[in-house]
Amino acid sequence: MIELKDRDILSSCLWGAAVESLDIEADKFLIIERILEHGGDRQIEFMLSNYSAEDIICIVKESSYLSPRTVNYWCLFFNHKREDTKCYSRPFRHLWSPF
Repeated sequence: MIELKDRDILSSCLWGAAVESLDIEADKFLIIERILEHGGDRQIEFMLSNYSAEDIICIVKESSYLSPRTVNYWCLFFNHKREDTKCYSRPFRHLWSPF
């Protein structure tokens, strides 16, 4: 379970979830994904101190929720190729053709 002091930190990123019932390990995909996309300094600090770089990189690679801007930033942060992510490997990222 997530400790009481950490619930306050995470609630700003997890507004649609019952933070008090989340498990820090079982729900790590959701927690990391939301922190990457919406987190501030306190949330990022929480994420980096509670999850491994491998966990974070895996979510950057596999998430369909993250924006291209977020994926690009975290790929640069971890020195990872953005082309290896789901976000940048989708054949059609746009709804309509530009022509």
